[in-house]
Amino acid sequence: MSKVQQHQVLVITKNKPGIGARILSLFNRRGYSVTQMTSGISIPSHHARITLTVETDEVQLDQIQKQIYKLVDAIKVKVFSPEQVVRRELMLIKVKADVSVRPQIIQLADVYRGSVLDVGPNSIMIEITGETQKLDAFIEIMKEYGILEIAKTGCTAMSRGEKM
Repeated sequence: MSKVQQHQVLVITKNKPGIGARILSLFNRRGYSVTQMTSGISIPSHHARITLTVETDEVQLDQIQKQIYKLVDAIKVKVFSPEQVVRRELMLIKVKADVSVRPQIIQLADVYRGSVLDVGPNSIMIEITGETQKLDAFIEIMKEYGILEIAKTGCTAMSRGEKM
């Protein structure tokens, strides 16, 4: 039996209303686990680019590809190989920060290449992009200060080099 791992799957489809719901419905009916989904308009603009993060084994991964291709509007399906992909996620995090701890939080955000987006009397909002592990590590550090709110986009991915 093959090992369950996390994979990013790229789906290029015709950009039509409800395509994301149709893809997720396909996954739900088959019992596949989608942990994240990001989507947006692609090039050309009448195509949608959907990145799915799935936790599955190699056998189910092959089945997932075949099932997506059965959708009328699916144009391309690609499973990214771990060494040939760039993955990124965007996070906004709001943390308790009075005047006494604000410099420490800003310094930590700089270490993680974060940007301060907003400063309130008792809070600070930071934007960080990177791999999921980097964002999770920053969250752990910020727990000490008191996290007020977190918003994450989910993983988006792109192949290295010229090919899609």
